[in-house]
Amino acid sequence: MDLKQMRKISFIWGFFLVSLVVILTVFCVIYKYKSNDYKKLEENLVEASKKYVDAKFLYPEGSNQLRVSFSEMKEYGVITDLKKEDQECDGYVIVSHNGTVFDYDGYVKCPNYETKGYLNYR
Repeated sequence: MDLKQMRKISFIWGFFLVSLVVILTVFCVIYKYKSNDYKKLEENLVEASKKYVDAKFLYPEGSNQLRVSFSEMKEYGVITDLKKEDQECDGYVIVSHNGTVFDYDGYVKCPNYETKGYLNYR
């Protein structure tokens, strides 16, 4: 194999690897952009749950957790809707006591998205 053929093969492999990196980067950026809207829904749900828990004085004790559903918060009036592009979503927040602070973890389920760890409670 002469030097000319090796350069040609190196160029082809280099082009392939650069193309692969670019394609994967584009897919990651698109995924992150699409999931940002759902993350905002989760954040809105968490903010509403903070108001709800403060107004109702519903704080978990010890290692217990408190589950606050979207329908409870909507009924109380701290949140009006949970929509993404006119698609109704459902969700809940788990409130847990962690030492001196309370942790709020929001979970959302939409037709095209579900927060990792979402459980169907009924």
